[in-house]
Amino acid sequence: MKSISVTIVEDELLIAESIRIYLIERGHQVVDICISYEEAIASLNNNPPDIFLLDIRLYGDKSGIDVAHHIAQNTSIPYVFLTSQYDEVILKRAIATSPFGYLTKPFRKETLWTTIETSFHLSEGQKSSEVYLQVFDGQKNHKVSLKEIIYIKSEHVYIEIFLNSGESILIRKTITDFLETLNDDNFLMPHRSFIVNTKYINSWDQNNIYLNTVEIPISRSRKKSVLETLTKINEK
Repeated sequence: MKSISVTIVEDELLIAESIRIYLIERGHQVVDICISYEEAIASLNNNPPDIFLLDIRLYGDKSGIDVAHHIAQNTSIPYVFLTSQYDEVILKRAIATSPFGYLTKPFRKETLWTTIETSFHLSEGQKSSEVYLQVFDGQKNHKVSLKEIIYIKSEHVYIEIFLNSGESILIRKTITDFLETLNDDNFLMPHRSFIVNTKYINSWDQNNIYLNTVEIPISRSRKKSVLETLTKINEK
């Protein structure tokens, strides 16, 4: 069995230490123990693990769900939620982030092992089936995973592809042709000059879609269909 590296995000240190002991007993590695959103993000940037174990309720203003959003938008690292309380509203928010597993405290160490190992191997299987595009910027070819694309912006006869790494690629292609190339239901065209990956949408209103600090307009002609699509996504 492969040793899995795990970052534990849990503000109850006695519980975190018990989890650490259980994981080491199974032959896995504990990269870090974090008690807050800020510590978790710093740990992710400095030493990313194979998988995160996230308590939903954390010390500070932000929760494990906020950590999950950051992980999902910036990496392909899987995560499992950990909680001691059943709250339907919070559970719905947690499920919306597409976690690989869910553990309710208290739990047996065998349940922890099974959840971590199953979630990790499911994630590895998904990575092997990722869809990639080959795009040419005039100088070199780029292999881009669809999951990496946050949004696309039309620039006259060019389009600029913005990635979750912070990089962008400028290629000569019309935006409608590129949308056909994507052929993926996760991508939405709210305006003739923009395509967005719905996985990166934080919020929206009648006029705009918000992707962290980026504001994407919704055109008047597309508003009805775009808002209907976004509502359906939110209900999943």
